[in-house]
Formats: sequence, C-alpha cells, structure tokens
Amino acid sequence: MPARSSVGATGAAVAAAEEKDAELEVTPGGMVVQKRDPDAAPPAAVVPTIRLKVKHGSAYHEIYISSQATFGDLKKMVAERVGMHPLDQRIIYKDKERDSAAFLDTAGVKDRSKLVVEEDATAKAKRLLEIRKNHKMEKAAKAIAAIARDVDKLASKVSALETIVNKGGRVVEEDVIRLIELLMNELIKLDSVVADGDAKQQRRNQVNRVQAYVETLDRIKIKNSAPKGNAQPKQQQNREPKPQRRVQFQQQQQPVVVTTNWETFDSLLIPSTSTATITVAPPATTTRLDWELF
Repeated sequence: MPARSSVGATGAAVAAAEEKDAELEVTPGGMVVQKRDPDAAPPAAVVPTIRLKVKHGSAYHEIYISSQATFGDLKKMVAERVGMHPLDQRIIYKDKERDSAAFLDTAGVKDRSKLVVEEDATAKAKRLLEIRKNHKMEKAAKAIAAIARDVDKLASKVSALETIVNKGGRVVEEDVIRLIELLMNELIKLDSVVADGDAKQQRRNQVNRVQAYVETLDRIKIKNSAPKGNAQPKQQQNREPKPQRRVQFQQQQQPVVVTTNWETFDSLLIPSTSTATITVAPPATTTRLDWELF
C-alpha cells in the first residue's frame, strides 16, 4: 500500500509540473514568463485621474476626477462640496464658460488645472419656477385623482339605479335627487382645480364623465315617473262629429187685408163716401232657416 501511494503522489507532481510548464513560455531573451493567450482581449488602458483646483468665492477646493469625465460630472462633485445645485453652476475655464456635456480632456483640462465656479442666477430662477410648476401639476393631479375615486363610488350607484329602472322597477326619487346633488358637488370641486398640461386634460375628462352620469339620472327620473306596465296614459279619444241635422222651418205669412176709406168732396150737399176694400196678397214666401244641432 505505501508503494502505491508514493507512485500516485509522484504522478500528481509530474502532472502539476507539466501544467505549470504549459502556462509558461520562454522569451527570445531567455526569460521565462507566463504564456499569453492570443485570443484574449488586450488590457484596458488606465484612465488617469487628475487633480483640479476649483475656486468658489474666496475658497479653493481640490477635486480628484477622471480626465475623461464631463463638466457635468464635475458640477455634481462641486455640489457635494459647496452645496450648490449642479443646474445653478457656471464653470469657467480659461475665461470661457463650459457646457455640461463637454469633456474635460477635450477642453484641455489637465492635472492641477484651475477652474472657477459661479452661481447662475438666471438658471436658478428658471429651476425654481419649474419646481413650482411641477408642484402645482402634481397637486392638481392628486386632487383630480381623489375626485375620480369619489365619482367611481357614485357611478356604481347610478348603474344600480339604471339597471332597476330598465327592468321595469321603480326607485326612490329622493335617492335619484341625492345622487344628482353629489355629482354636482364633484363638478364644483373639479372647477376649483387649477391645472395645466396633462392635468388639465384629466380634469376635462372627469367633467364630461360626471355630466354623463347626471344626464343618466335625469333619464332615470323620467322613466321612474312614467306609469308602470301596460297602463299607458289614457288618451282622450277624439269624438267623432255627430251628423248635423238640418231642420227646415217654413214660415208662411197670411194675406194681409187693408181697408181704405175714401172720401169724395164733389158736392158739399151730398156727402158720399165710398169704401173700397183692397186685398193685398203678399207673395207666398217661404223662409228656410238651416240650424245645426250638436
């Protein structure tokens, strides 16, 4: 057994030596070095780190940064030192303001270069206005979202009432009126929200939605007040005009007798009178009157 173990140990040592020899190679100068892999990627170039002297006010700050960094990266590091927001900074190098996207090495910044950092009042004011605007938009969006949640709760009640009425049922009219009042209150809340941009469109959508629910409740109210079932409102039947009866009245006039006494004055001694009777027979006329009986 001891003989076998010694043979095994010798074999392992030989294998290890061969593997080590495989990893080494001899240079033309006779030096033994580690064998290089021809497929391996070339070693990455080391990016140098430079030291900059940045002046802010009357103070100087030493900042270590990569030479391939941008002026925007430098502004972030300066902000950590002096507490000035990167957007409010103006970096001046060689009497020229540098853009945040420009690279340090491209602009000629080297180790121990001196730069000046100043506060940009215009950029600061613009940033503060943008912050205020975003705050208002965020506040308006939250208010509209809260109103939308309340409208969702009322919408479920409107849908329930509409289902009952469409199936021929009746609902309590006070419930309909109450829902209309609550929806009108939501419209008042939406009107008080000051919004711009996307928030303004969201507010308009909610206003249209609430108005649609109010119109639905109005229709429910009309259907709810209509007679139920087949009991349709009785329509007054138009009475057919009764046939007109024409009655003819005949009015006959009786002949009129006119008696005229004539006196003659031919002689004063012999008075004589003559009586003449004249019968006037008026023409037989028939008067027909048409009367309509109703």
